[in-house]
Amino acid sequence: MKKQATVKDIARAAGVSITTVSLALRGKDANRISSATCEKVLAIAKTLNYQPNFAARSLVNKQSNIIGLLIKTLLNPFYSELAQDIIGRAQERGYRVITCSVEDGVDNHKAEIRELISHGVDGLIVCAALLDDKFVFELIDSGLPVALAMRYVQDQLGSPAVDFVGIDNPRGAYLAIEHLVKMGHRKIALMVGPKNTSTGQDRLQGAQVCFDTYGIDFDSRLVVEGDFSRRSGHELTRGLIGKGNEFTAIFTTNDHMALGVLDALQEAGLRVPQDVAVVGFDDIEMAGLPGVGLTTVSQKKTVMGRTVVDVLVSKIKMESVETVRRVVLEPKLIIRDTCGFKARESRYDQILPVRESV
Repeated sequence: MKKQATVKDIARAAGVSITTVSLALRGKDANRISSATCEKVLAIAKTLNYQPNFAARSLVNKQSNIIGLLIKTLLNPFYSELAQDIIGRAQERGYRVITCSVEDGVDNHKAEIRELISHGVDGLIVCAALLDDKFVFELIDSGLPVALAMRYVQDQLGSPAVDFVGIDNPRGAYLAIEHLVKMGHRKIALMVGPKNTSTGQDRLQGAQVCFDTYGIDFDSRLVVEGDFSRRSGHELTRGLIGKGNEFTAIFTTNDHMALGVLDALQEAGLRVPQDVAVVGFDDIEMAGLPGVGLTTVSQKKTVMGRTVVDVLVSKIKMESVETVRRVVLEPKLIIRDTCGFKARESRYDQILPVRESV
């Protein structure tokens, strides 16, 4: 099958930049390029039989004022809360949002993205990207404005850069582990997310760095990988208890797994935080409810959701076609009841000395 022409092919044939091609194809800001250049680009696009099939558009620009949103399962409270923030900001900017939830897997992502695009969306926000998700690059090459939220895609040589808004995940995990260390914990279990996601990898990395900084052995027997679901948090905690490995604290790299951890600890007759301290990551609304009081790391989802909409709309309106934005938010540790800090009259135990560099 003959390879379909891309925006890069047109730019190469016309001897112009990809930005110029995008302006010509979308009919935006005609005063930024000459009519002769515009006609040349359109003629070459026709000759190459260019069809922006991912964007489902003709060469004549037609805006729908619709944004597509690809997100993980809405059963996870974090994603539903983030989606609501995105929808709210989009409405303020004059856009409607069509949402698809998807399970992990590049093929699943492709199918749902094509479904979104079939509705003629002006741009796409992806909150479920995998590290090796090359399909994101294909979308950008097709001319569709794309912005990633929370998860990023691993950069590849020759691939286009991608707009991204998210938290400093390694820093957030570092703060969580450091807090437990300062509370006196040395046997800390880690419940990490899938390693084919940037959130899974980065939060594990931040935890490892903190262990090394404070000179604490990284016990692989206390590291388990979940899928960010409440069920996996429950099952993995039962497994840790069943194996008899001693631990006094658990750091889960999202709040949904942390809720499962709390369930399992209660079933086992273990008290939180007296027997086992628990720290999560996300700061979902449920974490702050009475009776839960989960200590966690805030992803600042409202700021993330509103910012990624603004980044994408800027791309749609061709206000930032020559720039790529990477917005990294500062995480914040939210101290509640499950870590035991408040029960100790708001003081840290003696901190282990930091290991000096050699």
